[in-house]
Amino acid sequence: MALFHSRPAATADKPVHAAGAVLWRPGPAGLEVALIHRPRYDDWSLPKGKVDSGEHMVHTAVREVFEETGRRIVLGRRLPAISYEVVGGTKRVRYWAGRALAQSEAENAFRPNHEVDQLAWMSPQEALDRLTRPLDATVLASFMRAPVDTVPIVLLRHGTAEKRAPKYSDDLIRPLAAVGHWQSETLATLLPCYGPLRIVSSPAVRCLDTVRPFARKQQTIIDIEPALGEAAHAAEPEAAASWLRALIAQNSPTVVCSHRQVLDDMLASLLDEAARERAVARSMNGRAWSKRQVNRLLGEDRSGGRLKPGRAWILHVTPGTDSGGGMPRLVAVDRLKP
Repeated sequence: MALFHSRPAATADKPVHAAGAVLWRPGPAGLEVALIHRPRYDDWSLPKGKVDSGEHMVHTAVREVFEETGRRIVLGRRLPAISYEVVGGTKRVRYWAGRALAQSEAENAFRPNHEVDQLAWMSPQEALDRLTRPLDATVLASFMRAPVDTVPIVLLRHGTAEKRAPKYSDDLIRPLAAVGHWQSETLATLLPCYGPLRIVSSPAVRCLDTVRPFARKQQTIIDIEPALGEAAHAAEPEAAASWLRALIAQNSPTVVCSHRQVLDDMLASLLDEAARERAVARSMNGRAWSKRQVNRLLGEDRSGGRLKPGRAWILHVTPGTDSGGGMPRLVAVDRLKP
């Protein structure tokens, strides 16, 4: 649940939207996070900034972290949103975990400026003690409650397709509608925020065309998986869920483009397994995991239908190891919509 201060009703219709991240990296003594110092406010805070007109929140988070710290990031799980009063309205800020990418000496690094004059790396507990604002501390505390070194598995429903019609004698050839092509182009700009991803698709044209712009952007191929098709799923309903579990075990960041019922069943199977394992603190869209949220996602009877065309669930799973570290575990489920 978003955290907020009470505010006058007159400001409730003027929200200022912003986004940022808890910037982290592996350190010699363990995980480290970065805080910024802002001379205007003389405070230590998390990197964040306002959403530009027409900009998606995930783009804002990645851009603002780079502008304020000089570091490129890959987004991980969503963290709680916060709200607070500012002059003229209310500011609402969404946060993600943001892993700093490795950089060479020649690449851009932090440069002090009039907005941010210091960048400091420290342990999460040291950062928790140094943060100026209590609301920022709640975001960092949520970051600390669960693993952040995770692998993304993107379950993507194909974009809006043309309606079924006699001219499509084989439903596999039914193409995307105009809005579906817009969704595919938008997704091609959003998915890179989660890092390089392997691309796997149902054989259906509408699925392949949904991920084709992203494949061109990444300059990579699309792997076709028959088990992700509607006909194959109807013939063998458990096959797709088994395939997903095998994929997760590979520790390979992947986008999987398929159909609503196939994705619903795969996710339901994974959530049912997660419900039996209580050792990991989990979240959904940045909020604490609950049965109610799971039911809202898939329906109490698991009838599904919640994932609209062109949208995705981002699964964040811990990497499995061959050295006794255990099997991958689901940490968070976030929704992505263009």
